[in-house]
Amino acid sequence: MREHAAYVFDLDGVVRDFGPGDAAPVIEAALGLPAGHVAATAFRSDLLLPTITGRQTFEQWYAAICGALEEVVPEPARVREHMTRWREHRGTVVNETVERLETLRSGGHRTYVFTNGTDFVPQELEILGIARLFDDVLNSADFGVVKPDPRAYAAAHAAIEADLGCELAHERVWFTDDRAENVAAAREFGWAAELFILEAPHGA
Repeated sequence: MREHAAYVFDLDGVVRDFGPGDAAPVIEAALGLPAGHVAATAFRSDLLLPTITGRQTFEQWYAAICGALEEVVPEPARVREHMTRWREHRGTVVNETVERLETLRSGGHRTYVFTNGTDFVPQELEILGIARLFDDVLNSADFGVVKPDPRAYAAAHAAIEADLGCELAHERVWFTDDRAENVAAAREFGWAAELFILEAPHGA
């Protein structure tokens, strides 16, 4: 990796992986729901988009997900009991990325996480023990617009410039994301962007 002024990492699928320890299959089995139902509900655009654009909090999103599940399983106490597992599972770190971040940090480089995330992301980074790896959190919940919208990259770039205290040419920012459309948008904006591919664990 050639040296840049700022190194920016997407969060989910790059720094964090929700696969290991995913509580959804257990919840679906307990509530008699089809496989994939919890994720399909949580990521419904009418529930997710207001959350990742800062129009509702993580807690409001969680309540809305539970409410939607209660329409299918009309037993609120049971739904809330089992969904607590979903709320508590905040993913696991991707060791390969953490090692790369630690190397960059030890070399004195500025590093950032750029996510289509909720207002709970800063606390999640603390829970995962990786908040120390980032100089700032560039979050769609703060910007009000999500990747791959060009305005999200403009807002993120402005936040990096504010952190550095100077103007920064777009090409001096390096970025990686596991979604091709986000990488393409970053390149169009002028960042040096690479597609991240999460390798399967050995033996998987």
